[in-house]
Amino acid sequence: MPKTTFYNLDTAKRDKILKAAKEEFTLHELHKARVSNIIKKAHIPRGSFYQYFEDLDDLFFYVIDESFEAIYEYGYETSKKTNDIFEFAEITFTFDYNQFQNDKRHNFMMNVMKSIGENNDYIEKINENRENYVKTILQNMDLTKIKLRKIDDQLRMYYMIQSLKRQAISKSMFEKKTFEEAKQDFIWHLDLLKYGLLENKE
Repeated sequence: MPKTTFYNLDTAKRDKILKAAKEEFTLHELHKARVSNIIKKAHIPRGSFYQYFEDLDDLFFYVIDESFEAIYEYGYETSKKTNDIFEFAEITFTFDYNQFQNDKRHNFMMNVMKSIGENNDYIEKINENRENYVKTILQNMDLTKIKLRKIDDQLRMYYMIQSLKRQAISKSMFEKKTFEEAKQDFIWHLDLLKYGLLENKE
């Protein structure tokens, strides 16, 4: 966690430091990242860096947490717009598509996964946070018409929907399809799942 001095900075300066850090972690895995590159981009003295963070690892894991929190916040806000899990999946397709198509975002996440590969404690934390996020989303949905009653089965349903989404996006990139073509491909598969899960088929 950052030190109190970091939180005492004005928002603009905090954002500038975090932006510089994310750029560095987008270019390099943690073990190749350098404090010198971050302070140069953020225009802060090296001494100030260590007034804000214990070390580079401290900043790295904070940046990751902030990135995941932004994704979760988008999901929480979107879940307030609909209580239909399938409509929620359609609405969030655009966000996920843009995230996946963003080369910098893709590189950042790849470096994150490589950097935390052997950090079992942190991986466990990420998985726990993700499951809590999904459970919250499911709680905001009306699942009374869904055949699945157990929370574990509902979680698997959610992950399956996300898997269908990733497949549609990956396929669109490989086959050079447009966004609309990718979305229609996803909705086609989503409908198959939807009408297999609903108790009262329409």
